[in-house]
Amino acid sequence: MQYFPCYQPIIDINKMSIAGYEALARTRAKNGRVVSIGAMFSDPNFKRRDLLAIDRSVREQALAYFAQQQHDVFLSLNLSPEWMDHVADHSPVPTIVMAEKCGVDPRRVVIEFVEGAGENSNMQKLLLRYRKAGMRIAIDDFGAGHSHLDRLIALEPDIIKLDMGLFKNAMSGGVSEEVVQSIANLARRTGSKLLCEGVETEQEFYFALECGARYVQGYFFWPALPEFIDPNSPKELVSRLLDSFVARNISREKQLMLYMDKMEKYFSDVQAAIKDNSLDFTNLPAAPAGFIRVFICRENGEQISPNYELLHGDTGCSWFVDNDNCGSNWSMRPYFYQTLAAKQLRKIKHIASQPYRDVRGGGLCQTIGQLLPDGRILFADIACFGEDDKDRYGNNFYLR
Repeated sequence: MQYFPCYQPIIDINKMSIAGYEALARTRAKNGRVVSIGAMFSDPNFKRRDLLAIDRSVREQALAYFAQQQHDVFLSLNLSPEWMDHVADHSPVPTIVMAEKCGVDPRRVVIEFVEGAGENSNMQKLLLRYRKAGMRIAIDDFGAGHSHLDRLIALEPDIIKLDMGLFKNAMSGGVSEEVVQSIANLARRTGSKLLCEGVETEQEFYFALECGARYVQGYFFWPALPEFIDPNSPKELVSRLLDSFVARNISREKQLMLYMDKMEKYFSDVQAAIKDNSLDFTNLPAAPAGFIRVFICRENGEQISPNYELLHGDTGCSWFVDNDNCGSNWSMRPYFYQTLAAKQLRKIKHIASQPYRDVRGGGLCQTIGQLLPDGRILFADIACFGEDDKDRYGNNFYLR
């Protein structure tokens, strides 16, 4: 059988153009259709030596083709840690030799490190040799079960490719979404560019934008192609999608502002209903949906009131007094000292925390705080807007 590379475009969202291509190994089935050979590499019936030879042949073909192209793009090559043990410390590195032989500028080559379980003593040394030659490093399938943050930090990758399964699961929210957002934040902090692959729908493209992706790749744009195409091919589509993204975010921000106005209005009603360290429900209007609880603290962070929990039922809502947290100290929470800082700066706006998961209810919430005239602090926990109702792209609304 013949084995050859095809090239899947990688889209630079900022530039609305093709930034590079991932070389993917292919062959022809008996019916002549081009198919992936990925399954061969996990098939025990194939000798590892033969698979290594196929892998290197496909890489060399890709580099030879790449050398003939005039487009200002990069070529991304997959490399498994399994092959790294076949390269001794002082032996020539095959891919570097191939690039030199083909006349390819190594700065235009990205080595995709497909992370495997366990440690590989030769892995970091070899990746450092690629980097020293001028090639860039990408960690593929990051976020899969065997990913190690210490490897990420040590390798300082140029690109982090998010695990496709994790990315798609995160579309449904929950813990997977929080993991993806954490990886995106880590990428920003380490200076790596985030790439979301497996993008197959418009909704997945918008979610990649929400994650802060710089690059996207997937069948929504193109499958692996037999040859390169015009780098500006995605411009019209990406431009339209970005316009739609901006429009929906403007609409979302308006809804967020209205939600916050409603919450702050009720927060003021609660403030007026405080009697000593308790809450007088007599003239308190009905609470809006999303209001969870209120409590009062001293300036040192000690909670001096019960939690006044709002219970929402089919017939309306009612208050429940919970004394469990009386005497707890919340001075270590960011929203606490942010509220005190606002006082010192003579700001009277309510302070809102970052979203976090409520231990009791399990939903995403935020805490808002307001200094009372006598120095005590009133806090309220409110649900993140849209926590129970996702927008039409599957994303939660977060109160900022």
